[in-house]
Amino acid sequence: MIRKIISFLVVVISITLSGFIIYKNYYTFKAELNGESKMIVSYKSRYDDPLFTIDRNGNKIDYHETDYSVTSDVDTMNIGEYTVKYSINYRGMHFDLNRVVEVVDNTPPTINVNIDKVEKDYCDSKLPSVKVNAIDDLDGDVSDKVTKEEKDNKLILTVTDSNNNTATKEIEIAYKDKPANKVVINGKANMTIRIGSEFKDEGAYYSDGCGKKINDDITIEGTVDTSKTGTYKITYTSKTDSSIKATRTVNVNNIPPAQSAPQTGNSVIYLTFDDGPGAYTTQILDTLDKYNIKATFFVTNQFPRYQNLIGEEARRGHTIGVHTLTHQWSIYTSLDTYWNDFNAMNDIVEKQTGKRATILRFPGGTSNQVSKTAMSTIASSVLEKGYEYYDWNVCVEDAGACVKQTDKQTCVYNYFKGQLKAGRDNIVLMHDIKSYTAQSLEKMINYAISNGYTFKTINSETSVVHFKPYK
Repeated sequence: MIRKIISFLVVVISITLSGFIIYKNYYTFKAELNGESKMIVSYKSRYDDPLFTIDRNGNKIDYHETDYSVTSDVDTMNIGEYTVKYSINYRGMHFDLNRVVEVVDNTPPTINVNIDKVEKDYCDSKLPSVKVNAIDDLDGDVSDKVTKEEKDNKLILTVTDSNNNTATKEIEIAYKDKPANKVVINGKANMTIRIGSEFKDEGAYYSDGCGKKINDDITIEGTVDTSKTGTYKITYTSKTDSSIKATRTVNVNNIPPAQSAPQTGNSVIYLTFDDGPGAYTTQILDTLDKYNIKATFFVTNQFPRYQNLIGEEARRGHTIGVHTLTHQWSIYTSLDTYWNDFNAMNDIVEKQTGKRATILRFPGGTSNQVSKTAMSTIASSVLEKGYEYYDWNVCVEDAGACVKQTDKQTCVYNYFKGQLKAGRDNIVLMHDIKSYTAQSLEKMINYAISNGYTFKTINSETSVVHFKPYK
């Protein structure tokens, strides 16, 4: 009996094994990863493993029907490469699979701004000022890396993180009305000359509303007869647009010679003007023209809409020197920041006058106490590069003590008169952005003329005035 049972079991086992062998030979089994064998996952994102399937002759067997385990060390809070291991058992078969998971920073920073539109004067060359906050998941605050560009009526903000992920944000620019094109007169539009003197017409040019020259195609009508007193008009008309004109008025009369500054003597005044050009520069130029006096202008770009007056100053025979582009104390942070500011301003001077300035005046003077870089170092660098700098020995206090006075004109005049010294070169510090300076100038000139002073513009023969550097 026992032998019969054993024989029966042997037969059953044999049949089962035979069936399994036939089953395995008949079907092809393959374990396959769902998704890619190497997956890219974003830093700080959630990683959901797609697991695997068993392929049986093209039929998919879900991982739920298997006995499996997964070993993973994926940490999406840290950049790096990780391995996920799968150990799979299915109907007596075993499979091992591996997947590589790379955690990368592929998310650009987020740019936040407080507005979606900015207003800007059409002619203003400066970029609109906006408050920007930029945050990157990995780098943190990257606000200081945001760059700005004005293009296609938009302010474009761009920032790139340490893994070269770039974000941009566009802000609409609403430009204020564009000024109309115009004809710009070279020299003075209203002038007075002495009978019998020579009149040389300096002409005009066609300009866009921002003062940028378009062309010289101008029709000129009118003449000046310097042999007869009278008022003469010369009209300049653009050939591009005949409706755009400008007129120069020339008054010919018997101006007493005493109105011109004397050109002899050892008591010399060098009128120097800082911080412009600005709203009162033209008034100052006209006053100087009236007395045939040439001055020196240490220019800035604080008021871009008056930038064209730099060229006007040069055309009227005045000397141009660099003061600063921005007039911000940050220019003194380092030698590089100083020279970057200087060169940017000199680029504008060259654009306006056709040549670069060779002289300069430091904002605050060489003895200023705000510079983070030793002024002795900056001053030495200036001289080494072949430039010359000028401080002053007469200050009219139009940006200092007189600002708080009720009668600013008298204050400025008194400082001028009180600090002049005969028998020397008097380098006078003034500011052509001050209304009371423009209004006081003629009175100062008349005082100097009546006391025998000669006016000159700074040149290679001018006595150099250098303050002792603060440090």
